[in-house]
Amino acid sequence: MKNALIAEFIGTFFLYLMIGMCVTPPAAAGVAVPLAIGVGLAALVYSCGHLSKAHFNPATTIAYATAGTHTLKKSVPYILVIFAGALSSAVCLMILSPEGLEKVNPLEIDRTKVILAEFLFTFVLMWVILNVAIAKGTAGNEFYGIAIGAIVAAGAYAVGPLSFAAFNPAVTLALCINGFLPWSALPLYWITQAVAAFTAGMLFKRMKVTKEDELSGKPWN
Repeated sequence: MKNALIAEFIGTFFLYLMIGMCVTPPAAAGVAVPLAIGVGLAALVYSCGHLSKAHFNPATTIAYATAGTHTLKKSVPYILVIFAGALSSAVCLMILSPEGLEKVNPLEIDRTKVILAEFLFTFVLMWVILNVAIAKGTAGNEFYGIAIGAIVAAGAYAVGPLSFAAFNPAVTLALCINGFLPWSALPLYWITQAVAAFTAGMLFKRMKVTKEDELSGKPWN
């Protein structure tokens, strides 16, 4: 458990640091920001997946718990460490790029667009994670890190201008701390992301049971 929590802290810390440095003016990555973040995330997932399943996101922990693969006792420390990693990274960004952060203006929030964008892409991120990381049909695959990084990059390209493509409660908090998102939007993001993660976990669990029932000849409920 100790090694897993260390891995979660490191992974979350560098995930947000990559995001923050890439989007803080003057960001050199430009239109390649989502791609840079997706590639970096894939590397982090591969480096930590064997230690902790590479959550780096409280929504992932919620999805795993809902799907029945993580107990509440195991989930709480994960969530706390993930938030600690994001908070530490937000502070580090203040030290690395104070001049850049002074030029940051919070995203203007359209509540309807934010709710829809964050729900849909948090859901699909959790869906991909569940199906490449813990599904029996893809057990032992070597593409899980690429798949997770790719869906994050695609989501960032798709809805980044609308919601900053957070898809992650810990990252959302760090974005508020560094001024990329307004504090007033934090509850909206957290609720939307949590509901999306819960929905993905429940659907994954239901479809897993249904598939097992089908294979065993049991009737569907």
